[in-house]
Amino acid sequence: MEFVFVLSNYDEASFKEQVSKALEKRTELVSRNEYPKMWKFVDKMNSKEKAPEEVLKKRYVRYRIYGIILIFLGFFLLIPSVVKIKEMLIPLIWSIFSISLGLYYFRYGKKPKKVKETSFDKATAKLFNGYKDMPSAKIIITEDKIQLGENSRIEYSDIERIFITEDLFIIIWNERIAVIQKKDLLSSNIEEFTDFIRSKSQDLFEVMNIN
Repeated sequence: MEFVFVLSNYDEASFKEQVSKALEKRTELVSRNEYPKMWKFVDKMNSKEKAPEEVLKKRYVRYRIYGIILIFLGFFLLIPSVVKIKEMLIPLIWSIFSISLGLYYFRYGKKPKKVKETSFDKATAKLFNGYKDMPSAKIIITEDKIQLGENSRIEYSDIERIFITEDLFIIIWNERIAVIQKKDLLSSNIEEFTDFIRSKSQDLFEVMNIN
């Protein structure tokens, strides 16, 4: 059985998004094997249900309003309390408490910062630069090997895992990575090729879908 991919121009958006996810997932899997107890705790924390984005936005506004009101009330009590500390010790304590609580609510009400570019995004961008000007070439996958062009080949025993995304097959072997677009498959169909790869994996490597 033989599957032939003829490489075409890679879509930058899908490449960067999906390869970055695969690299992040691969790092997570390696970390899970090394630190199972830590990931057990992380999974427990992540299992808690998170509020929808719209609910969070309303919550941010509400907490900022709470913060402003509490800070205002705190200063309203603080000024006369400072003038007559001995006579108004309790109001002074309440004013400090109110200001502190108000600052907490105001800070809690800040919108979350935009997600910054991760190390996986940077690595993927660098990888894409090597793919965007790649000349047209054939990748031939047979029962024995994966032939990358004329000068490079991958033995199935060297593969660590293959990630299957919406548009890509991402092969990781010997700390290296090969990205193949599904649309470049000429022979057969994607389902047949996916079944073939899963049958070849057996105990050699892992095949994982990433949505």
